[in-house]
Amino acid sequence: MYDEVLSRNTITIAIAQEDKDRDSHAKFFKNFGGSPRFELAYDVNREQTPRYERTSTYIVDRDGIVRQEFPSLIRHRPDWTSILGELDRIQAERGDG
Repeated sequence: MYDEVLSRNTITIAIAQEDKDRDSHAKFFKNFGGSPRFELAYDVNREQTPRYERTSTYIVDRDGIVRQEFPSLIRHRPDWTSILGELDRIQAERGDG
């Protein structure tokens, strides 16, 4: 669904909060088979992102405002059609869509 997200003029950033250090993040990054198609950063010990849940998806608008949270668990991810629908709604609200 990444292409669908990208087609909505949206940037995807993943934050790995489980990494203990740079080496463990490098191993995680390597599992993507090279480079993922989106930004992937790490936050050791959740120092920069403590208020965000580990596996949830957030839509943050260009002003830095969290517009929507899609809670999830390791084995239960949010429905991508819901995320795409929310992106469309926000863009229409802002006159971007």
